Amino acid sequence: MGKGSGGGVWWAFLLLAGVLLAVAATAGAEEDVTAAAVAAERDPKEDLRWCRKGCQWQYGEDTRGRRECERVCRQRHRQGEQEDEEGGGELDGVSGRSECRSKCRRRYQDQPWRVQECMSRCRRGDDVEVEEDDVCESGRGGYKCRERCERRHGGDWREKQRCLMECQRHQEQEEDGDRGRCQKQCERRHRDWGSRRRCVEACERREEEGRRGDAAEDDSRGDRCQRKCQRHSDWPSKMRCLQQCERQRQEEGRDVDADEDDSRGDWCQRKCQRHGDRQEKQRCVRQCEREEGRGGRDDDTAGEDSACSDRCEMRCQRRYVGDREGQHQCVRRCEREEGCRRGAADETEDQDNHHGDDSRCRQQCQRHHDYDRRQQCMRACRRHHGWETVAAAVLQVV
Repeated sequence: MGKGSGGGVWWAFLLLAGVLLAVAATAGAEEDVTAAAVAAERDPKEDLRWCRKGCQWQYGEDTRGRRECERVCRQRHRQGEQEDEEGGGELDGVSGRSECRSKCRRRYQDQPWRVQECMSRCRRGDDVEVEEDDVCESGRGGYKCRERCERRHGGDWREKQRCLMECQRHQEQEEDGDRGRCQKQCERRHRDWGSRRRCVEACERREEEGRRGDAAEDDSRGDRCQRKCQRHSDWPSKMRCLQQCERQRQEEGRDVDADEDDSRGDWCQRKCQRHGDRQEKQRCVRQCEREEGRGGRDDDTAGEDSACSDRCEMRCQRRYVGDREGQHQCVRRCEREEGCRRGAADETEDQDNHHGDDSRCRQQCQRHHDYDRRQQCMRACRRHHGWETVAAAVLQVV
């Protein structure tokens, strides 16, 4: 009996010792985890690793884009190290860096790949609580990437990161394309830098308003594609399904635009049926299609075109003092060169109305080899044909 009791005490002692060892090991492990967390908090290479991982997620198979993104990550990392060395390890520099990291990790706790960029802004003295690239959140294009991706992938952290990056890249590509289109369009129309800048700003405003009007429709169509592709469990199959759905949606949009253009042309054809003469009918159709194609953009660019024409008139008044016909020809030529819309419309109208007269005048004035003499001959010829037209109209009335 005593022997069994002694064995039980011995087993109890061993059990107690095991519990104490387990507690000590757990405490040591917690200390190790805490130390590792503190080390990671102070280790700038952790931010560099996250930044590179973000580049891999964002650009995927795009090797050139991924390399450029990783180059920017390394550059930010070197800048941070240089700033630390220049600070000489002073307490203020260390505390400031720790404060920036704490703020940025709080701000981007669900997007750790953006912590490094945030810290660069913080060290410059910018407010990290304000999005620097609000383009993707709620800026120029009206896309709210964070809200969209939270709604679609609320519980799946990895899918949400992919969604955020895809949304941001898509938005940047759209904006680069819009800026390129507006820049090219305004370079053709305006040679003056100030007019070109105002033209670009007006063009970008119109593009932004158009994207805002389509944002709600894009959201609903994107949600339909997401619901349609939910049946795919693996990520590659789901991405292929989404891409195919988006292509079909874009093709449907192009078909709708083509139908609208066809209906606009049919309406102009019906409107101009009253003209019996073929040339008059074609002129009417062209004018109708120009007016319908401009649409609501007339109000946005009316002031700009008016200023363009006013500049041409002032320039030509100084150049052709007392010569009204010369001023008129100079203004029309200036408006065509500067891209004023009134000049383009006048050019089309003149081509329709005076094609025959210009042909006769050009044949008549070919004997002048000097450009100024030939232009003077052309103006005199056109005035002569103009008076003939007026006289014919007066005789017809009489």
